[in-house]
Amino acid sequence: MRMKLKFLFAFLSTTLFIFPSIVTKAKAQSNGSPGDIQFACGQSYDRNDQQYIFTTFAWNSQNKKPIITWSNETFSDAGFDPQKRCEAVSPRFQEAHANRTLKFLTHGTMNGQSVICTSSTLGGECQTLLLTLLPDDDPLQSLEQLSDVFLGYASSPLQQSSEDPVQEVGDRIYVEVDVEEFLSR
Repeated sequence: MRMKLKFLFAFLSTTLFIFPSIVTKAKAQSNGSPGDIQFACGQSYDRNDQQYIFTTFAWNSQNKKPIITWSNETFSDAGFDPQKRCEAVSPRFQEAHANRTLKFLTHGTMNGQSVICTSSTLGGECQTLLLTLLPDDDPLQSLEQLSDVFLGYASSPLQQSSEDPVQEVGDRIYVEVDVEEFLSR
């Protein structure tokens, strides 16, 4: 009986965790990118707040991991509530992966706002915008939190509320990421 309960719990947990992500409108399709890695907006359950929250996920056939949870309402007045931000940002990760710029995460400024973006080369300019930071966010701290997720140092996704993978070039920080390795942990 105990084994059946464990199986049922595992099945329900997986179903409740995966199903909302599959049916979301913002599902980013894999375009034959390496390893068939996909990034998409879905929902995950926040046990602390006892509610579902929009989440940007990365997954392949072996694993699925949250990258960013979206609960902050700061951009809601501008028409970007947590769901819309999740639906806008998740395909950007897919785009960066597909165009092979998701090699280095860095920060910059676009339209007068701080952003997290990608670069295919160390020291390169922002190539793919990932997300616009909140007005009070520290770009370096946000970059560190996101890189901790990809490097496996974080125990939870970024909350929008051998060689060292972190390198400084000029006034920018670059974090080398390997999404396939991230998903294999």
